[in-house]
Amino acid sequence: MLFNRKGFTLIELLIVLIIIGVLATLAIPQYTGYVEKARAAEALSMISAIKTAEAAYKLDAGAYTTSLTSANLYIENIPTSDAGATAMGQYWYYTAPVAGTADYQIRALRSSKNRSAAQSSIYFYWNDATGAAWSGDHAGVPKQ
Repeated sequence: MLFNRKGFTLIELLIVLIIIGVLATLAIPQYTGYVEKARAAEALSMISAIKTAEAAYKLDAGAYTTSLTSANLYIENIPTSDAGATAMGQYWYYTAPVAGTADYQIRALRSSKNRSAAQSSIYFYWNDATGAAWSGDHAGVPKQ
C-alpha cells in the first residue's frame, strides 16, 4: 500500500529550527554593532555643531565655555541631560565639562534609556596648539 506523504516530519522541522537558531546567533551581534555605529553618527554630527558653536563663542568671549547653554546662542536645542535627551538627540546628551582659553572638551553620553553598559560615551578634545583628539568607550569613536 502506498502512502501519500504530505508535510514535514518532526525531525526535518527541528533541523530547520536549529539552522535558523545558529544563523541568528551569528548575525545578531554583528547587526547590533552596525546599529551602534550608525547611532554614533548622530553624536559625531552634534559634536561637530558644538565645535562650531565653541569657536564662535571664543570669538565673542575670548575663551571656550563649559556651559552649552551659552553655546546654545549659536546652536539650537542641545540636549544636555537625560531629561532633555529627546530635545534633539534621541540617543545622546552632551556636556562640556572642561574649557579654558585654549582648549575644551565635549562629551556625548548615551541617554539612560538607550545606553548599553559597554558602549556609553564619546569624548572630543580640542587644544588650540595640538588640535583634535577623540576617545571613549563607544564603538563609534573615530579612529585617530
